[in-house]
Amino acid sequence: MKFSARFEYALLALLYLKCEPDESPISGRVLSEKLSLPYRFLEQILTDLKKAGLVRSVRGYHGGYRLALEPEEISLYDVFRVTEGKLEPYNCGQGENGDRCGQSYNMCVISSFYDDIKDTMTNLLKSYTLDKLCQASRNMVKSPPPRVANI
Repeated sequence: MKFSARFEYALLALLYLKCEPDESPISGRVLSEKLSLPYRFLEQILTDLKKAGLVRSVRGYHGGYRLALEPEEISLYDVFRVTEGKLEPYNCGQGENGDRCGQSYNMCVISSFYDDIKDTMTNLLKSYTLDKLCQASRNMVKSPPPRVANI
């Protein structure tokens, strides 16, 4: 499964809001510039995050966005649900009668395998929080570029 740019950009914006030491609101324009993301697309994502209660906005000259919840309360699953909707890593059983491939979903041999994948992905996304990701990013050490031998 490949995550969308929408999910990735939402995570980047939320991590920036969490990891930056300044507690003042950050405008969508500044976030866009700092993260090198398309402004209009990022604003759409921030609006969705606001509707979901993950960020709050402050109006005015010094306005912008802040986290609405504590970072340990925001899981990657929460962000995924806002940006992607329902987690469905497969198309099996999603036809009008639940029989996309001609088999009833409940009778399909591989349905339990697909359900296990879905459950594993859901649990993994729920296990990671913004706080956990921010701590991991602070612990990352940039490695020096590889040395190239002279020829």
